[in-house]
Amino acid sequence: MKPSKKYLSLPIITLQEGQQIGYVKSLIVNASTKALAAIVVDTKGFFKDQRIIPYSKVVSVGEDAITIDKESHVEKTSSLPELLELVKEKLTIIGTKMVTETGKTLGIADEYYVDPKTGKITQIEISGGKIEGFLSGKAWISAEYITTIGHDVIISQRDSENALTVADKGLSDSIKNLMHSTSHLASETTHTISSYFSKGKFNAAVSPSVLDKEPIILPETETTPPVNQTVSEIPISKEPLG
Repeated sequence: MKPSKKYLSLPIITLQEGQQIGYVKSLIVNASTKALAAIVVDTKGFFKDQRIIPYSKVVSVGEDAITIDKESHVEKTSSLPELLELVKEKLTIIGTKMVTETGKTLGIADEYYVDPKTGKITQIEISGGKIEGFLSGKAWISAEYITTIGHDVIISQRDSENALTVADKGLSDSIKNLMHSTSHLASETTHTISSYFSKGKFNAAVSPSVLDKEPIILPETETTPPVNQTVSEIPISKEPLG
């Protein structure tokens, strides 16, 4: 799907003559079919008056150019009465308020997307909605829920707010998942550190390196009683002091 704004200023090239006849100036929308009816050509002096290309004459819409078979498919607006009224209507989607059949404002249309092969509008991007969870950011609604495309208001089906694809909701879910993952990681880290210190404390108390050491035995001296001798058994000298 291609955003409508990506069409603008694309060069238009004829395949048979190999000529660049101009650029896309604007798009003509058919409200009844919810599709592009024609492309208005900015001729840049190639033609003296305004010309349009019926969308049915478009061969391909590429990233860098739009191709048509031949120059003769670029026609005067006056020679295509079935498109003349649509050109005069100057119907635009971007900037139009979108309201449901029950009177709920969904937002303002910021962009619409087109199937390049058929010209059919596939979805509309809106912002500034008042529906809960869509107070800011963007949302998308499929064109199948659109019943009327008017100059002032675009009407969508009853309860079509439930069919919105809201960008903020996806973001919130991502944040929730991130927070859950972070919390789980923090919990595991805390448990690991706690286990580490618990094991460290136990090892310090019964460290094999301490238990394997030989006991220290003090040597016997005249002032130090043997280990197995009581104080009363130590001989006391009777020689006078001094």
